[in-house]
Formats: sequence, C-alpha cells, structure tokens
Amino acid sequence: MTKGRPTTRWAFASGAGDAATPSPHLPPVDVVEDAGGWRLVFEIPGTDADSVRVDVAGRVVVVRGERRPTERAHGTFLCVERAAGPFERLVELPDEPDPDAGSASYQDGLLTLELPRRAASRRRTIPIRPARSPEKR
Repeated sequence: MTKGRPTTRWAFASGAGDAATPSPHLPPVDVVEDAGGWRLVFEIPGTDADSVRVDVAGRVVVVRGERRPTERAHGTFLCVERAAGPFERLVELPDEPDPDAGSASYQDGLLTLELPRRAASRRRTIPIRPARSPEKR
C-alpha cells in the first residue's frame, strides 16, 4: 500500500458460481481524506439500511449488506444486470480512524461514513526552538 492512499479489497457472494450466474457488481466507493479524517461514500441502491453493517478494525473499514433481488412482476426477464445478494467491501485507510467518534448515514442509495482520525494519528507540526547555549560559570 502506498502511504497516503487507501487501498480497497472486496468480496461479493454470487450464486452457485456456474456459467449462467452473472458476475457480481461490487458496490463502488469514494474515499476523501482531509486533515480531520475520512469520508467514505458507498453506492448501494436497492439495499435496506437495516441490512447494512459497518465494522472498523484498525485501519480497515468493512461494509456488509444484502441487496434484494429485482421484484418478479408480470412478464419474463429478458436481461438481468443488477446483482442481488450479500456483499462485503473492505477499504484500508492510510491511518487508523476513531470509530467511536464516527458516524454513518444512508440516503438515496448512498451510505456515507464520516470517520475522524485518532488523536494520536493526527498530523501536527512540532515547533523547533533554538537550543539553549550552556551557561558559563
């Protein structure tokens, strides 16, 4: 991992894994960093907020959930491209966030996480003072 850039790892549970099963769509994520921490925005339309879980372990943020399948209305599907089923997306941040001070909101298919930096990992400038010259006796 390059310092200062988040890395992503992901997993998506697809069906039986046969050739007829379409390849799964992974929930996209935007990660923004500023001096105070990180903002992660996951695109998970068609997912109930109650079926989503967010865990933070060290520098890794894990979002799990389940996207419900398309309702089978009258007629026959000619094409099904939207993935359904359980998903898991992992994002490794460059530093450790403070999950106790974090927040999450879900609106219009977007899950937004605000994760501040831990106090110990916040960048700060240490002023340099001139060294004292030894006193003559």
